[in-house]
Parts: sequence; structure tokens; C-alpha cells
Amino acid sequence: MTFGPEDPRGPGILLRPSAKVFVLSFILLLSASRSFARSITIYNRQPDIRVSLTAHQKDLSLRIQGKCSLIYQDVKIASLTNSSITFHFTPQGSPVANLPDQQINFYSPIDIEPADTLDPIISPSDPLGVMFNGETYPGTVEIMPESDGSFRLINRVPLETYLRGVVPNELINNLKPDELQACMAQAIAARNYAFFRMSNIDSFANDPASKGFDVYSDTRDQVYSGIERYKPIADTAVELTRGMIVEYNGEPARCFFFSTCGGHTASVQEVWQGQPALPYLRGVSDIDPATGEPFCIFNPNFYWSVTFSGHELTELVKRNLAMASPNYGGVAVYGNVEALRVIDRFNSGRVDSLEIKMDDGHIYYVRGDRTRYLFKRSNGSILNSSMFTIETLRKYGGGISRVILKGKGNGHGVGMCQWGALGMSRLGYSFRQILSHYYPGTVIKKVY
Repeated sequence: MTFGPEDPRGPGILLRPSAKVFVLSFILLLSASRSFARSITIYNRQPDIRVSLTAHQKDLSLRIQGKCSLIYQDVKIASLTNSSITFHFTPQGSPVANLPDQQINFYSPIDIEPADTLDPIISPSDPLGVMFNGETYPGTVEIMPESDGSFRLINRVPLETYLRGVVPNELINNLKPDELQACMAQAIAARNYAFFRMSNIDSFANDPASKGFDVYSDTRDQVYSGIERYKPIADTAVELTRGMIVEYNGEPARCFFFSTCGGHTASVQEVWQGQPALPYLRGVSDIDPATGEPFCIFNPNFYWSVTFSGHELTELVKRNLAMASPNYGGVAVYGNVEALRVIDRFNSGRVDSLEIKMDDGHIYYVRGDRTRYLFKRSNGSILNSSMFTIETLRKYGGGISRVILKGKGNGHGVGMCQWGALGMSRLGYSFRQILSHYYPGTVIKKVY
């Protein structure tokens, strides 16, 4: 993921699912401030985090690895070892758990808990937990029946265990020893993100906390996977940074991150208009002073280009204009695109304003990072970044033949450039230097 998967349902605002307030041997104190980063005080001990693995499942099939207990309404109802369990709804709409030797009707969540309350030593060769869709999840797995006749599966795990399933998915595969510092920076940034999501003060939230979990397991939050995908270097990074977060002025920082900056990161206002400025989320140059090249130049997809025919461009505008600029919601677009040009740019080099001129005389504008949605394909992919130039080739007679967009980077551009962090790590920078570079003015604090 690149941190901060953008959602098109707002004028430049990142929308995220909400999370429930979590209190477990530590306290999250929330201020009434409307600011982008509200006050969070974190005490003492590692919390658990609740991860939604899947939803809207009419039937569930789980495999217990090791020994577990089934808990229903705080009562242990069964013990199972290396067993399979399925869940379904009856024709009358009642949820049923199918155990090896009995059926159980239930109406509130069932928990599957490891029999050993101590954290086991987890090895991919001998995973312990609950297997779902080929991956084994440690900790407690909760099967929650929902009102639409489906199940939601929630994994409740200690935060550091959660990070073991996150960090390997957020950086490139097969990390090398000289990339450990980048991995440590990623672990800390991911921990910051989790604290914000658990505290239910996220100004980007778009789902009610009553859903009963803190984060999704996909790109709506941070990609989280089971024991089989754990990586030794990621485990090391999580352990070496245990309990560490990034702070600014005594408060946890919003550590947005993304793939590749293209040589300069973006300020938060460039991407999400209407959000207040934060000094540590300002755009910074990502040029290595020793080489004059961006730290993220290592990315083999640093440069990119896409080409659209004139007809494809017109169809994209007609289909995506309201998504890219909600002010045009309900507006019917006619004719063909006559011209497409960048009006101005931000200091980072990203597009500030894009003008679309139709041959019927209408002119439309799309701002900032929203330009990426104007070019959204039918497969759901959007433009890699808003750091691009436009080359227009015309037919005899003046109509557009092709438009070529040539760009750099990948992602929204706010916060830590992940490929840049890898580049800095390879060059000998520490995780502290990496984080202070991408989040200027911040400090690292160990909170448990």
C-alpha cells in the first residue's frame, strides 16, 4: 500500500473507515479539537488491535492449527485441536457453527482463542492459529454474524504481532540487510497509523465505529497477512522498534507514506485540500546531495508513461469527471475533448490545476491529486501520480489523435517515500534520519 489509499468520494479528502475507541491497559485521551492531528496520550502497555479480515461472507470455512477454545458469551463451549469449522445461515436466517461433532446455533459473536494464553513462538513452518483462505492468523479470531445474513471475520492480536503481518506487505519483497533501517522506519510509521485508527479520532473516517473493528486488512488501511508471509527482516525491524512512534510537539504524528515521490514529496494541502497544514507534512526535496539523483531512483518504475487515443480520453472525461471533481456531480459532459493542459503546478512539480476544454465550448477543471482519478481505467487503476506532463498529437484537421502522459513517481506523495527510504537505507542512513527527513521536526518516542 501506499499509505493513504485515496477515495474519490470527496473534494480532495481521503476517506477511511472509522475505528472503535480501544482501552486495554492503556488509555487514549482524545481532545475535542477539530485539528488534523488531535491529542492522543498513550500509557504503558501494548494494546490489541482488531483487524477485519473479510465481510459479507455467506459461508465461512476455517481450519484450527493447534489447540483452541470456542468462547460464546464469555463461556467456553468447546475445545478443538487441528480441526475444521464451517459457518452458515439456515434458510430461516439463523447463524450456525458446524463443529466436528456438533452444531451450535449462535446469535452474537463467537471467539476462537488459542488455548495457551502465552504468545507462542510462531514459525511459518509450524503456524499456530486459525487458517482462513490459506493464511494462518494468530491471536483471537471472532466470527460476527451481521444483519444482512453474512459473517464478518475479525482478528484480534497484539499490536506488535499485527505489525509483523503488515511490514512485509508495505515494502518490496526479499529485503536485504542494508534495507533494515528502511524497514524499521516503516514499522514505526505503521505503528503510528494504527494508533490513530484505534483511537477513533480520524478526520478521514467514513464507517461507523459500531462495526466493531479498528482496521481493514487491505489497502483501505494497511495490508495485513498471516503467519506464512512473515519475513525475518521485518520481524527484526518490528522488534527493534517495539513501542516506538513518531511525535511532533508531544503528539503522535500522522505518518502518511506511499511508494515513490519522483524527487520531491507533497505537502498535505496539495493532496487533501481543506485539511490544515502540518509542519511535518510539508513537501521536501528527495534529492541525494552526493549524487544529485532522487533517493527513490532505485525504483525500476520511477518513470512511467501512458497513452490515450482522443476517443479514449473523451470517454474517460465523461465517465470520471464527477469523481475527479465532485463539483461537477450531475453534470452531463458532451462533445469531444479539444484540449488538455496543465494550468499550474505546486512546488513539488505535481499538477495543481488541469484544464479540460471540450469542442462544444465547455471548460472543466480538476485540482491536484484528483487529476489521477480523471484517468481511472475500467479495472479501477488510477494514474500513478500527479507529477506528469502532457504531450498532445493531433489529426489532420486539428482533432486529438493521442495524448501521452509522461510522469514520475507513484502515490499521493505525502509523508514518507518508501522507495526513497530504501534508497536512504542502502546509502547508510539510519531509521531516525529517514523519519526526520520525511517528517521534519518530529522525534521518536518509545511509549511502551
